[in-house]
Amino acid sequence: MLKNNSVLDLTPWFARAGGQPFEDRSATMPWRGSAPVAKEKVHESWQRLINHPAPPRKRLVYLHIPFCATHCTFCGFYQNRYNEQLCAHYTERLLQEIEQEADSALCQSAPVHGVYFGGGTPSALAAGDLARIITTLRERLPLAPDCEITIEGRVLNFDDNRIDACLDAGANRFSIGIQSFNSKIRKKMARTASGPEAVAFMENLVRRDKAAIVCDLMFGLPGQDADNWGQDLAIARDIGLDGVDLYALNLFADTPLGKAVANGRTQVASPAERRDRYLQGCDFMQQAGWRCISNSHWAGTPRERNIYNLLIKQGADCLAFGAGAGGSVNGWSWMNQRNLDAWHGMVAAHAKPVMVMMRPMEASYQWRHQLQAAVETARIPLPELTAHASELAPLLQQWHLAGLTQDASTCIRLTNEGRFWASNILQALQALLPQLNTQATANEQPARSGL
Repeated sequence: MLKNNSVLDLTPWFARAGGQPFEDRSATMPWRGSAPVAKEKVHESWQRLINHPAPPRKRLVYLHIPFCATHCTFCGFYQNRYNEQLCAHYTERLLQEIEQEADSALCQSAPVHGVYFGGGTPSALAAGDLARIITTLRERLPLAPDCEITIEGRVLNFDDNRIDACLDAGANRFSIGIQSFNSKIRKKMARTASGPEAVAFMENLVRRDKAAIVCDLMFGLPGQDADNWGQDLAIARDIGLDGVDLYALNLFADTPLGKAVANGRTQVASPAERRDRYLQGCDFMQQAGWRCISNSHWAGTPRERNIYNLLIKQGADCLAFGAGAGGSVNGWSWMNQRNLDAWHGMVAAHAKPVMVMMRPMEASYQWRHQLQAAVETARIPLPELTAHASELAPLLQQWHLAGLTQDASTCIRLTNEGRFWASNILQALQALLPQLNTQATANEQPARSGL
């Protein structure tokens, strides 16, 4: 037990009274527990990473495709407008980046359990280029026999030739950013395909029965209410998908939607309204018999595993390729150059195109990944993270009374309400656990010196 005069002030993390536990959902900060590597030390640090095998742990690969044919109004990740020639040139450089690292001690030191093509819009690449990249990964990197290979895409331009090329090369999972099947809402988001066209596209993918098919749905969008959100959920259930993600709208100030909200030209859902839509989604999926894999993801069939997203939250090492891609190995993290010219130039010069690198500040940082993974799956065994979990009893009791947890025990089991506010709970525990351990160490010092 901590001494009475050293008890933590837990009240800043208490849930509010009145039915809305927190003012808004917290955004977890990147690079937490890390410090930047000096620019002149980045190359040296990268060489140490790539030439020395990391301690054995799960391994992933992420590839970033930074092109989009249109800029959706809500998207804060838009970088480069799609251009066929630019995409072809990008593919050549991406393959070069992979080839330059493939034989390294790092890349060959552990099997890869998940590959994820993100963006941007990976499905914007030509069919042949998609096939070449997937084939190169399978031939040059130690992919596990059951490696999950996910292609992220959207309805626009993802034609049968591209789909067939991905499947023939070995892709076994498609994640499609639908956001809504409602035509009016899609139009407001600058989506080019209508609702019926989006439904037909997803049905076509499902009929092939050659890969896990997942779609993203978003709640909190302008013009969305309980009725049309319920219709989206019903469509996703009936299409025959293997999985579905239910994401809350994150409003970015510099996006077209963010600017429209700031100027008063449109409105988006309040935190309480977004919470209601999330709870509606949870209830719907549960009644439909779908299995909740993580706070935002449900599996409708045994085929859906969601390997990449689950392992990345657990702190798996991740090799990263492409402009703007982010990776991590043994607590070290980096992001590649986002600027296409800078990225092309560095790869052409046979240099890893790192824009920024971070090093771990803590000798034992894995607890952060354990905590993050536990929050994501709604079960947080605090005694495994700290010997002083009982000191959080007043906070745990208060969270339980606010409806965030199933009971007040130190093994926190989140309710659906708690799942919606999971980022707030994560933020609180990230701040409190180090303080608990620091105070406990300080309290033990006088006792030791008196022996």
